[in-house]
Amino acid sequence: MPLGKKVLSIQSHVVHGYVGNKAATFPLQYRGWDVDALNTVEFSNHPGNGKFSGFKATGDDLRDIIGKGLLDGLGIKYDAVLLGYLPDADGLQGVAELVAKLRTQDANLIWVVDPVLGDNGVLYMPLELVPVYKNMLKHGDVTLTTPNQFEMELLTDLHIVDSGALLRSIETFHMLYPKVQNLVVTSLQLRDIPESSFVVACSDFKTTHCFKVPKIDVSFSGSGDFLSAMLLHMLKDGYKLPEATNKALTLVDKVLRWTFELAMRDHNPSPHSPHNPQTSPKTCELRLIESRHLLRDPVEPKFTYTTL
Repeated sequence: MPLGKKVLSIQSHVVHGYVGNKAATFPLQYRGWDVDALNTVEFSNHPGNGKFSGFKATGDDLRDIIGKGLLDGLGIKYDAVLLGYLPDADGLQGVAELVAKLRTQDANLIWVVDPVLGDNGVLYMPLELVPVYKNMLKHGDVTLTTPNQFEMELLTDLHIVDSGALLRSIETFHMLYPKVQNLVVTSLQLRDIPESSFVVACSDFKTTHCFKVPKIDVSFSGSGDFLSAMLLHMLKDGYKLPEATNKALTLVDKVLRWTFELAMRDHNPSPHSPHNPQTSPKTCELRLIESRHLLRDPVEPKFTYTTL
């Protein structure tokens, strides 16, 4: 295990469920990281569940905790920063400036940005966050960013419908944000790829690789946050982007499939009864604790990929 595995994870937090820091902290800890988790919001549960309650940290709160507390007060040196859900433009701008400064002071710092804006064609964050993310990616010397398909469209102002449009969007991304070293675009649904799979694309400045990942017929909350954390882990362990992506996808896929199997058992208490035909749940909370045996095991990458 390489020395120096201390990460500042700046994301949302839920009391019930596994999204944001709840989806990232335990898997990173289980694979050897010392995680300082800064919660940008404190919600009872994922808002996608319909009903939730909670509160948001202000931009001043976040700046004070990071700048005055962790950096100036304690003098902590981080090996990585994982940036996820930020509730407003002021907080995002303040955090971006602090982390960008850290990056200029330490060229070895890994900075992973998940630009949380929306999904499936729906913007669920304030529109004013979009230019802040664009400015961060343009000037911030980010190691890796992990937009989903809709977020990639917002960042490049291009609609992605097929593999050709995806490649044009990726080329545009590298032109607009030349300081971003690595890009992973998640949850791509392309009309020239069978509906039974979705695509994850990874790209540096040289090459774009596409992975076809079989779909599981259920919605998982927190899977993107989990994937970003595992990508950070694999990059820190020294893997090049294609292999890091493959290993991270393999691990996440294993956990999702085990989660789904456990959810099916809960959803169908008498699966062999003719009076109780099996049905599938519509959503699943990640079963990270029950998946710790998968998090512990060495990861042998299982997905094949094509080069665009």
